[in-house]
Amino acid sequence: MGLRRRSREKSMQKAELNTQTKPSYYKAAGPARNWYALYVASRAEKKVQEGLLYKNIEAYTPIVKTIRQWSDRKKTVEIPLLNGYVFVKHNEAEKDTVFSINGVVNYVRFDGKPAIISEKEIQTLKDVTTLGYETSVTNYKQFTEGIEVKITQGTFKGFEGTIVRKDKNEYLLVALHSIQQHIVIKLPAALLEKA
Repeated sequence: MGLRRRSREKSMQKAELNTQTKPSYYKAAGPARNWYALYVASRAEKKVQEGLLYKNIEAYTPIVKTIRQWSDRKKTVEIPLLNGYVFVKHNEAEKDTVFSINGVVNYVRFDGKPAIISEKEIQTLKDVTTLGYETSVTNYKQFTEGIEVKITQGTFKGFEGTIVRKDKNEYLLVALHSIQQHIVIKLPAALLEKA
């Protein structure tokens, strides 16, 4: 009787130890997951992200805070940095689940294939939105010329981009080539050098 009890206690301790060492979001290793950009319905970015997360699919929508002026007041609101886009990390087996979410329209495609977004570009977006830099989004095709620069100090040290001069201010463009967008980050010229 005592031997069975000790054996049962050991197995319970092992099971408890296993659940403690794995985080709650742990997923078993399986087919490779890639980041993709999704086109979503107008103003549905947050709802699509919530739906994907509810289905245990990693999703990211870069959100920035901005001040909006109404006739009687100013209010700080959170808006998507890239209107109409949600980033999702999934494998081929989860594709049907992704497209079952209301508001998902299609993949952003290049050469007829879904565009794969690099982990570095996703991390850059997360850094930009987390650190609260002044940002705006512009179309990729507007920037055909410019000086290539590298950031020499701060959190974005080592990142490269293109300078655009406007009203005597210099802006660093962090290019997201996979989706043909640039994120404009306002930085002092002292932090930049020619690449």
